[in-house]
Amino acid sequence: MPTVRKYSPSSEAELHMLIESELDGVEEGLVLLQHEYPSGKGIIDFLCVDSGNRLVIIEVKLTEDENILFQALRYFSDVDRDRYVLASRFADRGIDPEEAPRIVLVAEHFSEDVRKLSTLVVPEVELLEYSAVVLPHGEKGMVFHTVSLPEVPRLPSEPKSIDKLIEYLTNDSLKPTMQEVRARLRNLGESIEEYATQGYIGYKHPSGRQFAYIRVYRKELGVGAIVIDEDRQLLDYQETRIQAPTEDYSEAIEKAKRSFVNLGGQLAEDAAS
Repeated sequence: MPTVRKYSPSSEAELHMLIESELDGVEEGLVLLQHEYPSGKGIIDFLCVDSGNRLVIIEVKLTEDENILFQALRYFSDVDRDRYVLASRFADRGIDPEEAPRIVLVAEHFSEDVRKLSTLVVPEVELLEYSAVVLPHGEKGMVFHTVSLPEVPRLPSEPKSIDKLIEYLTNDSLKPTMQEVRARLRNLGESIEEYATQGYIGYKHPSGRQFAYIRVYRKELGVGAIVIDEDRQLLDYQETRIQAPTEDYSEAIEKAKRSFVNLGGQLAEDAAS
């Protein structure tokens, strides 16, 4: 009687070929953008878009490999930065650049450390273990199953406020500078939203796109601009560190101003003239 039997791919290249031919087995509706996509941090095994128009980074290992999570997170930083560029490059694929990319890891087996660490990082990481099989007529195929991640107890944390972030700064001489930077960013134009996260104060254009931030360290500040071009594509993040009130941060403000304008904002100085 014909049976299905398990076998081991001879190389990672063979495994890639099998996965590429059965992407629907990884996830229904997944569309390949590029196999072995070069990013600034290396080669992404599969760059895809899902049925909800989100970018998906798929990193594959033939066997158990402790490095798989670290590699995928490095690739994520590049893809997350370039998502507007990628949406333009693959314009026919309907990528939604407002959505953060996903990470899917595929391996024959994952260690307990990788399973635990996957629950502690942002973005969310999905783990799939594979079995390669030979079908009754000799065709090779793949079977995937989702790995259940361990429950990690988390202590409740109080959401940060702007006042709490100001308190976190121990360099009192920089607090007037911090207030000055806040005022300059808030007053660039109308309807700019200032909000607090766990580590920084962010500034959003009325469209909801962030264009600047103030990162709060214990003894210094980081004045950051999210560099956005005339096509509203994200190009880079640039931060100026301030350790003393006399240090110049005007370049970061100018870059934030340009990004605000490129997002369609009207500068207050232009509206007044």
